[in-house]
Amino acid sequence: MWILGGETSEDDGEASVGKVSQLIVDSGGEVIHTELWGRRTLSYPIDKNVEGTYYLARFSVEPDSLSSVKDAIVADQTVIRHLITKLSSRDGAKVTPQTMDAGPPERPRRAGPGRRS
Repeated sequence: MWILGGETSEDDGEASVGKVSQLIVDSGGEVIHTELWGRRTLSYPIDKNVEGTYYLARFSVEPDSLSSVKDAIVADQTVIRHLITKLSSRDGAKVTPQTMDAGPPERPRRAGPGRRS
């Protein structure tokens, strides 16, 4: 996920998505999905921006190549914040593009102190 400053246009956003997607592909990865989350008010000003436009990309890339993707995103002056997270399953199985959107398996709830079963 990354945030562009509040003064960016729709064309700037499309260019940013293209740039990030190309970074991932150039690093040997695959872009599964990109999504515009829209313009939102920031919790606190970032570089004099009180609003930002949020973008999300789901992708797979080898861990060794991830640092070059991250460095390129940090170097992009239009990106005011970014966050890269790793998806993993609780049972240790590899997360694939086909299983990426699947939620965690349902687990039975335990009765704890003060809880009724």
